[in-house]
Amino acid sequence: MRPAALPKRLLLAALLGVSAVPAAQAFPATVVTTVHMRAGPSVYYPQVALLMPGTPVEVFGCETGYGWCDAAAGPSRGWVAAQYLQGMGPQGPVVIAGAGALLALPIISFSFGPYWDSYYRGSPWYGRRSYYYNYWNRYPHGRPPPPPMHRPPGWRPPPPPPPRPPPGGRPPGGKPPPTAPGPKPRPPGGGRPPGGGGPPQAQPMPQPR
Repeated sequence: MRPAALPKRLLLAALLGVSAVPAAQAFPATVVTTVHMRAGPSVYYPQVALLMPGTPVEVFGCETGYGWCDAAAGPSRGWVAAQYLQGMGPQGPVVIAGAGALLALPIISFSFGPYWDSYYRGSPWYGRRSYYYNYWNRYPHGRPPPPPMHRPPGWRPPPPPPPRPPPGGRPPGGKPPPTAPGPKPRPPGGGRPPGGGGPPQAQPMPQPR
């Protein structure tokens, strides 16, 4: 008795070594902010697409720790940081990075060769396959995505600090600060004019001869 034939998609996945997830088991999610879909689980890999907030995606699984997820958005297939993906949990929307286990998302691994050969043969960066393959050998699980930057509405950067005064304590302009007037110097000799004598006396007028 011959075993039942496998579906063509699963048979192709088995030959390529890709862990395929049937479309019915793909988990729907939504992009919560502008994020890059990349050709591997790291910001080092090339950009596949730029996903805008509200973009619906299908998640096929995530790496251990739920840092990156294998996803599809329309015709694009790649890896998206899980902290920017939101799914519907039992109590409402949750971020996949912190609720992957709650959502029962499968844990998968990124296999560089089969993945790139399946999805990126016609991509402009496929010619540098060996370059990125060496990176994958060093970091087979990729690198964690950067932390998100949450800024409240109306946030503005703090004002710059005031300029420091130049050396010497002089204000801008180079002029020294004004000084308070001091006491006037007293004349020598206790206020007497030079010579130490009294005031000059009047001389008698000479008499005509």
